[in-house]
Amino acid sequence: MQNMEGTGDAVPMPQRHPRLVSKIFRDYRNNLGLFWQVMLPLIIVNLLLYMGIFLLPTLMFSEGQWTISTNSGFSTYTSSSQSTQPIGVVWGTNFGFSSTHIGLLWLAMCPLVFVIVQHRNGMDSTFKAVWQQTFRKTVPILGAAFFIGMLFFGVPIIFGFLAFEFFFQEFVQSNAPTLVFVFACIFAAWFVLFAYFTVKWSLYNQGIMIENLSAIAALRRSSELVRRSTWWKFLGIYLLLIWASTVLTSLLLSLVLVLLSFAVPELIPMREVLQPVKLVSLLVGGYGKMTLEGTPNFWTIGAIVSVHTLVHSILAPIWASLTTQLYMEQADEHAQQVSA
Repeated sequence: MQNMEGTGDAVPMPQRHPRLVSKIFRDYRNNLGLFWQVMLPLIIVNLLLYMGIFLLPTLMFSEGQWTISTNSGFSTYTSSSQSTQPIGVVWGTNFGFSSTHIGLLWLAMCPLVFVIVQHRNGMDSTFKAVWQQTFRKTVPILGAAFFIGMLFFGVPIIFGFLAFEFFFQEFVQSNAPTLVFVFACIFAAWFVLFAYFTVKWSLYNQGIMIENLSAIAALRRSSELVRRSTWWKFLGIYLLLIWASTVLTSLLLSLVLVLLSFAVPELIPMREVLQPVKLVSLLVGGYGKMTLEGTPNFWTIGAIVSVHTLVHSILAPIWASLTTQLYMEQADEHAQQVSA
């Protein structure tokens, strides 16, 4: 089997396809079996990890509350001594996006990119070959993730901790409103930078897997390809896919909760709230949140975790195909501009 090693600095790229959706659909259809084979180890680890995370509080606390939300997608545990949530179901609207775990999505990106590019270039791949190639890229993959994590999360956390310690006396002296405004401005600036560089660096996985670049070189390459003229286009495409994933998660989780309510009496109030009209509102930010006194049964927790794992497993190849197609289009345009 041919692979990307020894083929030069870059893998031959297929010609552009005029329709992005059609290209993604073809990638998904042509590689469906191998996609799921590649993701299977991650799916199993993901299920075990999050089942453990959700079950851990039941071992630490004998009493408490669990909140199941069709919007955030998490079942969150709160100690009864700290809980302020009323028992029952609340329906509301939130125009944010789901913040469910993305570990599977990120870990699967590089091997899925390899599968897509190999197939587009007429080369067959196997489960073993895909992961062998991915493991060869471990250093740049983890290096880029560490750099991004420290920049986006590590630095703000350290800065926020030091700033809070430094201004603690000011809070005590009733100057909180001014400091809250300052911190709000800092947070807004961080959010803008986070969004900007998330889009600018969204193609770094392709730089690592296709062009054999180092972590920093891949981030630079992605930033080079995502120019000012295309940044807003990329942002719009990503937001559309995030919205679709949030709606899909909400719909599937709502359906699961309705079905579980026939076997779990505690979930009956959620079934009564999730009427057809309510389900339609999930498309525009509607969500149902139910707070339970005590721990749900094992199958309820497992169903919730499984829904999110399933959604991310479905969407991971779409993200990989989308960003790979965008990468190739931008690389082709950039090469034409340089040659001209």
